[in-house]
Amino acid sequence: MTAIILTFNEEINIVRCLNCLDWADDVVIVDSGSADRTLELAAQARPDIRVFTHPFKDFGDQRNWALDNVQPKHEWVLFVDADEFCVPELAREIGEYIRSPGDTVGAFIAGKNHFMGKWLRHSGLYPSYQLRLLKMGAVRYRKEGHGQREVTDGKAAFLKEGWIHEGFSKGLTNWLDKHNRYSTEEVDLMVRLRSEPPGLRQLFSKNPLRRRECMKRMGAKLLPLMPLLRFGYRYGLRGGFLDGKPGFLFSLLYASVSIQVVAKVYEAERNRTPMGDDRARRPSNRI
Repeated sequence: MTAIILTFNEEINIVRCLNCLDWADDVVIVDSGSADRTLELAAQARPDIRVFTHPFKDFGDQRNWALDNVQPKHEWVLFVDADEFCVPELAREIGEYIRSPGDTVGAFIAGKNHFMGKWLRHSGLYPSYQLRLLKMGAVRYRKEGHGQREVTDGKAAFLKEGWIHEGFSKGLTNWLDKHNRYSTEEVDLMVRLRSEPPGLRQLFSKNPLRRRECMKRMGAKLLPLMPLLRFGYRYGLRGGFLDGKPGFLFSLLYASVSIQVVAKVYEAERNRTPMGDDRARRPSNRI
């Protein structure tokens, strides 16, 4: 199997990530221009690694570029981020799946979010799936908010095991900076979702992706309440309080990201309003 790792300044994560992929005989790095020791450490840890560089535009574009250019040695490709660590149980399940995929062309994998040394079983919204294991030629990606959405006409499976996701491995400041950028990239998506019907029937779908899409549309419709609703959902309904202090802080951090999204959406909508329709923008002669 071919594993493709997307990297950018991942010297703190890359060796552990590679060690967790020692069962994959073809490992590829697609780097976005790291200025640290990412590639040096990768070559030391895995001498047979293949390295490509490509400027990062968005996750969908980067994954599509990898599929088109790295020439995977195998039919099945696993996309991994450098802060995601494949546990042995997941490796075994991946092996079992690709030996007998049935009529499916890929598989969704969930990340187990870790914070302050703890797996956030509840506030981390596990399982939150992404299609990361795929058959060559059967799946493409497109940009969706700050992330990506899979594009395929085939069926996909859901793996039971998940990998460890250390999203805070580079420190809280880095996480905040990253999610400030992510919140900006969510603006166009939120503006679009505000104009779409909520599709409430999807709340009762057996497919967790459809339920998540519906909740995102509902959040866009109830935009001013979105930070409070998301905090209540993570910390209350999903049992984040059972994760202790890490769960409380994690839920607050994501509520703060929602506040950024709300403010940026209103700013974008105001800036798109024609000048003649916005009295507040008209210059005033009053002193």
